[in-house]
Amino acid sequence: MKRLALLPFLFFVSCSALAPIEQSLSQYTPKLHFQKLELKHIDFSTIDVDFLFTLENPNPLSVKLDTFGYALGLEGVEVVRGNNNDGLQLKSYGESQLAIPVSLTFARIFELVKAVKGKDDLGFLVNGELGFNTPLGVARVPFKEEGRFPVVHTPDISLEGMRVGKVDLLKHKASLAIDIGLANPDGGAAVSLAGFDYGVDLGGTRVAAGVRDDLPAVSGGAKQTVELPIDVDLLKLGSSLVQSITKKKAIDVKLAGVVQVGTPFGKIPLTFDELSALIPK
Repeated sequence: MKRLALLPFLFFVSCSALAPIEQSLSQYTPKLHFQKLELKHIDFSTIDVDFLFTLENPNPLSVKLDTFGYALGLEGVEVVRGNNNDGLQLKSYGESQLAIPVSLTFARIFELVKAVKGKDDLGFLVNGELGFNTPLGVARVPFKEEGRFPVVHTPDISLEGMRVGKVDLLKHKASLAIDIGLANPDGGAAVSLAGFDYGVDLGGTRVAAGVRDDLPAVSGGAKQTVELPIDVDLLKLGSSLVQSITKKKAIDVKLAGVVQVGTPFGKIPLTFDELSALIPK
């Protein structure tokens, strides 16, 4: 049965030997279709993703994909080029999966693609050439697929100021408020911030820690200030820091921790570590 099924294919090839192989085999050549992007790993520095394709084989026999060359462009700028010569055996009358693994740094994307700011995704173009082994040699078939590639923008977290509330030297207590700046400088959709797990040091001494789940989303291109109230045990600070608070002199303030940032890929943890000399007001 396999030999009978192959006879029309071989007859067609032999009668068309003078024509280009690609034209002769067009109706017998497997077709490539883009399926989806499959995320492997992502943080605010890098992204590892597979471009998944299906290869549809219309032939009654298995076909060998010998070569697979490709180039990936974002917004018209080529960022990746590669070639796979490992080969792939395609199922007869069926679909096989083909993956293009891509690893990119967002810094590289932003460097190459100037139109990133303000966009939550970029147009991508994957094109290249499939090489199939045939009785007449390798048939090379071009392909081109387009879609959208999500972009992750990193929010900014900063120390903006510190204010002194009530100071009770007899009870060795002081109420302070740290102003935290939350910004979404690259624009695009609003950024949500959840599970703001933080620690605050004054002059190298840990004075507060906690988790905030009430931080507001930050609109694209916007910046807002959130107050972080803390109660300080003055006995832990030492006399020089206490004097800095009461006389409102500059104090080294450190804010460190992690926050869950909403992105097109779901929530991604962002570590922050900010140190600034603040003058209490």
